[in-house]
Amino acid sequence: MSVVQHNKRFLPVLALCSFLVGFDSIVTVPLIPTMVQDTDMPINLGGLLVTAYAIAYALSAPIFGAVSDRWGRKKMLLLGMLVFAIATALTGTADSFTILMVFRILSGIGAGMIEPGVFALVGDHYSYEHRGRAMGIVTGALISSAIIGVPIGGYIAELFTWRWTFLFIGIISMITLLAIWKAIPKDPLKEKDSDHSISSVFKLFSTAFSNRTIFFALLATFLYFGGLQGMFVNVGVFYNMNYNLTSGQIGLILMIAGIGSVIGSVVGGNLADRFSKKSVVVFSSLIVAVSVFSFSILTESFIYAVVVQVIWATCFGLGQSALTALISELNPRARGTVMSLNSSAMYTGSGLFTAFAASLLYGGSFIWVGILCAIANVMVLLISIFVIREKIFKNISATESH
Repeated sequence: MSVVQHNKRFLPVLALCSFLVGFDSIVTVPLIPTMVQDTDMPINLGGLLVTAYAIAYALSAPIFGAVSDRWGRKKMLLLGMLVFAIATALTGTADSFTILMVFRILSGIGAGMIEPGVFALVGDHYSYEHRGRAMGIVTGALISSAIIGVPIGGYIAELFTWRWTFLFIGIISMITLLAIWKAIPKDPLKEKDSDHSISSVFKLFSTAFSNRTIFFALLATFLYFGGLQGMFVNVGVFYNMNYNLTSGQIGLILMIAGIGSVIGSVVGGNLADRFSKKSVVVFSSLIVAVSVFSFSILTESFIYAVVVQVIWATCFGLGQSALTALISELNPRARGTVMSLNSSAMYTGSGLFTAFAASLLYGGSFIWVGILCAIANVMVLLISIFVIREKIFKNISATESH
């Protein structure tokens, strides 16, 4: 009998951890105008608070993911949540742009210690045949942070002050720390002769990349998330330029599309278990490629544009949970390392494609952005079909066999 079957709080706690990381990463976006009033932060540099968080996450995640393979998942998750909670709460005390940046970087480092461990724990405790459903719930929680968390953060800021928003996240994170302590099982005992040196931690990176499939799977993640963000970050501009929509109207559309992504993530996990992770990724990347390009040229049909965006968002969610579940089994011995590299690939792809899209959008045409994002998804399709080899497991995982 598995640990998960004995403890019903296991998956909800992991989902909460994922939600908090997503919530904290973007909560500054609606708060920037009010934060400017209380600090010396230039409003045009407000976006750097999000960038600093993302860069800190992308750079720290691989290191701490490798450490968790040697030190243990629960220990890393507890330490990460502690750093995350304190840094986020202290963000609400900052009185200058410099201090804000410092605390956002520390929050990003804490997130880099948490999220890869969450994905690795799902891989450790769910057999591959049933992992898609669990991964879908965790990735769905991450996506839902934009739908639920951002409005909550904005409401708290309006009712009290923006500082209370970060304090609120910090308090919830401290409560989650206690939940982790209670709900997550102890790390299995390591063999006495196992190498815990720093050099052994970094050897895990070469171990992770020794499998050709892992490299291309990480490239698929880079392209898949890059292909999303390249267009997604410009959706507001698209609707404003072509249909003269207000911020509130755009926000409503994004909320509907976000709900589609959450549903897609959960459903995609179940479909991945029923059929195969690889087949769901292939299907999703194909539909996303077609829909993201179609969206870029729908400049005269508002209803069609919204419908296509919802299809695009939902199918992206389908593929996200399946791809994450697939990657989690490519090297079980270095799962923490692989999942942390996967997280870094997500953030790096998002950042670079956002920059590429901005340069392509300079002339005001979305078609080239659509082509860029469609090509990225076609490449994911080709990599999934011709390069990634999915192992099919008929017996339960080591954790569940006990």
